Amino acid sequence: MPLTHQKSRELAVIDIGSNSVRLVIYHIFGAHFTPVYNEKILAGLGRDLKQTGCLSVDGKRKCRRALARFSQIIQARGLGAPLIGATAALREAEDAPDFVALILAETGLDISPISGQEEARLAALGLLSSNDRRSGIGADLGGASLELVRVDPSLKLGNTPVQGVSLPLGPFDAVGGRLSELDTQDYAARIDDLDRALNQVPAYLDGEDRLYLVGGAWRNLATVHQQRTQYPMRTLQGYPLKAAAAQDLAHWAWTDGREALLNWPGMRKARAETLPYAGLMLERLINRFSPKMIVVSMAGLREGLVWNTLSDTIKSRDALIDGCRDFARGFVQAEHFGPPLYQFLSPLLPNFESGFTSLEEARLLQAACHLAGLGKNLHPDYRAELVFENVLYAPVAGLTHRQRAFLSLSLFRTYTAKRMPPAETVITTLLDDAQRHAAACIGEAIRLGIVITGRTPNLLSDFELEVSGAELHLRCAVHRQAMMTEQVEYRHEKLAKLLGLVPIFAAS
Repeated sequence: MPLTHQKSRELAVIDIGSNSVRLVIYHIFGAHFTPVYNEKILAGLGRDLKQTGCLSVDGKRKCRRALARFSQIIQARGLGAPLIGATAALREAEDAPDFVALILAETGLDISPISGQEEARLAALGLLSSNDRRSGIGADLGGASLELVRVDPSLKLGNTPVQGVSLPLGPFDAVGGRLSELDTQDYAARIDDLDRALNQVPAYLDGEDRLYLVGGAWRNLATVHQQRTQYPMRTLQGYPLKAAAAQDLAHWAWTDGREALLNWPGMRKARAETLPYAGLMLERLINRFSPKMIVVSMAGLREGLVWNTLSDTIKSRDALIDGCRDFARGFVQAEHFGPPLYQFLSPLLPNFESGFTSLEEARLLQAACHLAGLGKNLHPDYRAELVFENVLYAPVAGLTHRQRAFLSLSLFRTYTAKRMPPAETVITTLLDDAQRHAAACIGEAIRLGIVITGRTPNLLSDFELEVSGAELHLRCAVHRQAMMTEQVEYRHEKLAKLLGLVPIFAAS
């Protein structure tokens, strides 16, 4: 049933791919959902598909065990029937119908495969679920297929047909199951075939500046890149790469870096052996579509399945704001303070000059207001640093890495104007001087709202901020003049100084 009102719930998703079988349980709050349990088995169900036309015998054994376990977890948690996305291996294998029937008899789970077109559609919805302003090409690489889909914000509510294709270009289908035995010459021999297949994709996929990468192999390749370049953040969602950097990574993966990837520390062999091919495919996609920016996405088919259950009313909400509200529940020092605080501070938006668009600035300020006072249960001596790190890696959607760093610094500055945050390299790498200054202004503005009202939501409507020329006016209702203490004046003056304005107080 669609989620028609803002109530949290849990929903299970089973994703049966050609390489992995995964159970994810999502906590849903409005338009925001985040995994609260995630278990993966690298079964390799489609590993032998190219050689035999059938599912891997060992893969079927591992898949049966995983699904038996997953079904018991779902039942024990009292969840409803899971959403199931079974993909290319079960679409193509000759023995797939018998395996589907066996699983249904053993577990009651219907793992009938979805079509390639439906897989592409759900991948597009998954991409939009984490950031509904995305526009470009979504590329979802599985073990046996590659889905290419045009991503556009108009797809968000499902009223626009999704334009996409499913191609048999996953590593198991394109080069076979013994991936660890392939050398650079083997991969080079596949280039012409891959280019020929990509050159035949529909023209509606042309002309996009951004390429969004979905799939475990590409995520792991991005992790390797973060480690090699000592990138200061360790989160993959929204990880951006300029085309030249992505091209270098992709070529390295199947040439000079192939051996290193196969033995990369901490990575399973079954996953590591897919990375050289993932690099080759990424290189060919860049060659074919010439994107300016490549962005890694943690959201894809599974998130598309969840998004598909939401009502249009919920889909129209901003997942970032719902995510911040959910993240802050029970951990802020005053409930329901965020919305009136945003109304109080919104007249300052044109003066923050962060370099983000006006829409992005408004979203970031609104998100900061919902998170204001975060850290109720944290020791006050360490609260600023802990809040910074919590927000930096918070499970909320709809943020670029730069915006995530900006939001974290803004919240940090609500507690201290002088100390540097614990991950200083994140700030110096991702934010310029103007953005660091704007974050300080937001932090000081939130502190003003807190000091004026003592974190009391219903008092904020009696106060008003206005920028008039070179002056920052703070007005209060006549019956609230007693609240205008020296501490309030001090905060007003500090904020005005940061904004380059003259503080003016008046009662009205």
